Formats: sequence, structure tokens, C-alpha cells
Amino acid sequence: MDSRAARTFAINGVIVDVAGGFVRDREGREIALRPQAFDLLKYLLENAGRLVTKDELMQAVWPGVFVTDDSLVQCVRDIRRALQDESQSVLKAVPKRGYRLAIVAADPPSAPVRWRWTAATVALGLLAAGAVWLFMGLAIEKRSDTVLPSVAVLPFQAIGGEASVQRLAGGLTEDIITDLARFPEFRVIAHNSTGVYEGKLANPTEVGATLGAGFVVEGSIQRQADRVRVTAQFIDAKTGKHLWSNRWDRPDRDLFAIQTEIAEQVSNRLGGGAGLIQEAGRITAHRKPPGNLNAYELYLLGTEKLEQINRADVEEAIRLLSRAIELDPTLARAWVELHHSHSVLASFDVEPAKNRRIAAEAAKRAVALDPADAEAHAVLARSLVVNGDLERAKAEFDAALRMAPNQFEIVTFYVPWASTFREAERGAEMADRAIHLNPNYPLWSTRFFAHAYFVVGRYDDALLMMDRLAPENYGIWGWTYRPAALAAVGRTEEAKTLISAALKRFPDLTIEGRVNEPLVYTDADRKRLIETMRLAGFPPCARPELLAKIDKPVRLPECLAN
Repeated sequence: MDSRAARTFAINGVIVDVAGGFVRDREGREIALRPQAFDLLKYLLENAGRLVTKDELMQAVWPGVFVTDDSLVQCVRDIRRALQDESQSVLKAVPKRGYRLAIVAADPPSAPVRWRWTAATVALGLLAAGAVWLFMGLAIEKRSDTVLPSVAVLPFQAIGGEASVQRLAGGLTEDIITDLARFPEFRVIAHNSTGVYEGKLANPTEVGATLGAGFVVEGSIQRQADRVRVTAQFIDAKTGKHLWSNRWDRPDRDLFAIQTEIAEQVSNRLGGGAGLIQEAGRITAHRKPPGNLNAYELYLLGTEKLEQINRADVEEAIRLLSRAIELDPTLARAWVELHHSHSVLASFDVEPAKNRRIAAEAAKRAVALDPADAEAHAVLARSLVVNGDLERAKAEFDAALRMAPNQFEIVTFYVPWASTFREAERGAEMADRAIHLNPNYPLWSTRFFAHAYFVVGRYDDALLMMDRLAPENYGIWGWTYRPAALAAVGRTEEAKTLISAALKRFPDLTIEGRVNEPLVYTDADRKRLIETMRLAGFPPCARPELLAKIDKPVRLPECLAN
């Protein structure tokens, strides 16, 4: 059983994500539920199909606290409102006894629904480098048959008999499963399936065959004097080959902080676009003839090309991702990556308005297809920022961070936009946190981190990030930030050399042009850009015909004088 599916439910078209802690309506808007009501809904979902007595519900939601029946009744009323259950056909009261939650295929819980586009309103269009589907009307269906890799996390072995170590082992196992389940690029075997191996020596190959898992995570915990040692291994279940291993040796002052830290690092190393699970899938895809690739493999190869962050590879990524969507229009993650690809192409100043528009459409499709995907909400937020809808953008970013607060990609996606919401210092702090979550952070993320460090004046840190990039990776912002940061730390000759190269690529690159870029929203950001670009020696004044396209452009005094 896919543990992510087992934690996500669709009831009357309403999405309930138990792990993410949210409820969303058919349009993807979050429905507010007080904490006690959500806890009650969660308990009823876990016990769907059976009568749950009032006493049991009271003990589950308000343990050790005396509350009246009114509290329970109010929470039930809130749940029915959220689930649009006016007829009380979903949450049924059993007079004088309790409640029964009736959902289809509740045991095991139903998988999350996906959205599809009705055939009567489908329109095809050729966008950028590949064919991208444009859809209009909405209806509901389950995910297509695209085959995703699966992972089994075996119970971590507690070496020694201490109860605290055994609790830590159980908690660490559960945390890793929960964190991995947030990544929709693969399936995670539910804990109740892997729990049968607790305390047993298990052969990863046999486990994979029994549970249908392609990969296995296993590890051990032991306590020695005042230290805790944890090991973790990631294994290819088909071959038994160890793909990755790591060891942590920590003081035992706070066992549960250790548990959280290790779970975060393991899940972020395995999951996400640059994670080991996708890397393993790409190796397999490269071995197959091009004509035999399925939608998921095309998606993997597209993300690989995208991570190179240069124009030629990004255009190839668009071609591969468009083909993936053609084979499987419901593959939400392909739409997410298509958004990223067109956004990067826009950053290279390639038809920026057109590519941003296509990116926005792809983001909308991703959320509609999978409202429980945190990254889909993050890319929608980015598109809303680009279109100037800051209030909705902040709400989407906040939703994504609530769904996956410890996921490297989600934290990283907020980083470059924090200053737009006047949270520049928070953006730099989140960049630090993202690097802690994934010390092997991928190339694309360095552009985001460089921006966050630049806008708070951490120029040395920004330069360290940009040192990892080659000139073909810069885009117009890199060609702006690097000379400006070099000048800010006194390396003016290097800055001037770079400006000469930048102007050959972007002849219209000026201070006024950059500060009037629609993605620069705050006065503080504009001021910093003006000061550092002027120090570096960028041409100050934009051409009049370019300024004429801008409503109320920001002008420099020396340009007005001329």
C-alpha cells in the first residue's frame, strides 16, 4: 500500500491530507478547520467504516481533559460543513452511541483522486519546443497507470535493550516514512506492511520481492555512554547493491532532535528532483531505446536536462517533458517541471513574456491534477508573484510550506521570493536551512541562494554560490548579480571584466532596465541594485523606447538630467 495514498482521502470532491494537515475544496482552496475538528476527522478516517463511540472519540481528541458533548457536536458540525455533507450521508450519527464515517473503499483508505480534463473541452496547442496540452473543463478520476518506483523503509534496529533507544528507532522509522511520503515522484510502502520485519534480520532483495518495492531503506541505532550512533543504508532491492550509506554520531542530550534531523536528511537525500531515487530511475531510462520510454522515464530525463541550467538543455527538457505529458496528461509532476523549464528559459531572456505565460498555465494544471502536491502549490505561487498577485502567491507559498515544511525543494522555492514579501532576512535564513537539509544541494538551487544572500548584503555568500555556476548558467540575473557582488566586496576589476562580457550577451543591460524589471517589487531591493550596479560600472540609463513600455518607470537622477 502506498503510504501517501493511505494518508490522503477524497470525499465529495474534498481533499483531506492527513499528513499535510489540511483540507481543500474542489478548486484547491484550503478549508479552515480548528485543530480539534481536524484531529477528530483524522481519527474517524483511521477508523472509517466502523462505529466509533463518543467515549472513544473523547479520549482520542481530548485525552485527560473533561469536555462536554457540545465540544464533540461542534467539531462534528464543522467536519460536515467542510466535507459538504449536508445530508449526513458521510459522517453518520448512531443515536446514543457514536459516529460512523462512511467513505468508499475506506479499508484500506481510498487513494487520492486526481483531476482530469473532459474530452469535450480539450484543446491542443504547440507551445515553445514541444506539444503541451491545454485543457479547459474539470472532472474527477484516479491517477493514470504511470508506474512509479516504490520504497520500503524497514524498522531501524535498536542495538541494546534501552527503552529510549527502542523508542528512538521506532520514531525515526515513522518519521522517515512520513517525510518520504510527501514526495509524489515515488510510492512509499506503508508502515503497517514493513512493521512485520521489526526485530528480524531481513534480506533487502526478499523484502523487495515480497512488498513489491524497488528500493529498501534500513538502518540501526545504538547508544554508547553519552552518545547516539545512527546508520542508514539505501539499497537497490533487485540487485542488493548499496546505493548510499551514512552514519551520524551525536551527543544524546536530545534524542528527539536527533531523530528529526536524521529523518530530514535521509528523506531529502533520497527524495526530490536530485534525490537518489530519481537518479536510479534515470540510469535505467538511459539504458532503454528512446522509443521504449514511458511517461515517467521521459519526466525523469527531462528533469535531468533541466538541472544543467543552460539554454540548450532547458529546451531539450521542454521537449522531453512535453512528450511525457502527451503520453500521460495526468502526470502532475511533469507539469511542475514544465513550469520550471519555461521559467528558466524566461530567465535567459528568451521570449520572457511568452515563457512566463506558459509556465503559469503549467503550474495551474499541476495543482488541479494533484492538490496534495506541495511543489505544485509552490510553482503556482511563483507564477502568481510573476503576475503581481502577491496576496494569493503568499497564501500558496504558505500552504506549500505547511504541507512539506522540511522538504528541501519547498523551502528552496520560497527563498528567492522572500524579499518580495518583505521577508528578506527570512529568505537568507531559509537558504541556510535548505543547505542544512540537503548538503548535496543541486546546481539549480544555487541561483536561488545567491539571490537571497545578495538582497541582504551577504555578498561573499552570494559569490560562493555563483562560483558553482558557469557563465552559460547565469541568465540575465546572474550577469547582473555577480559583477554587482564583486564590486560590493572591492573586486572592481573583476566586476568590470564581467560587465564587458555581459553587455556582449545583453546589449540593453542597464541599471534602469534592471530596477524596472517587474519582478523587483521592493524599494530596498531596488536601492541595493542601484548602489551595487553603479559601483560595478554598469551603464546607468535605459533606452527611451524601452522605458516607454513601463508605467511609471524608476529613473536615475543622471538619466533624467540627460
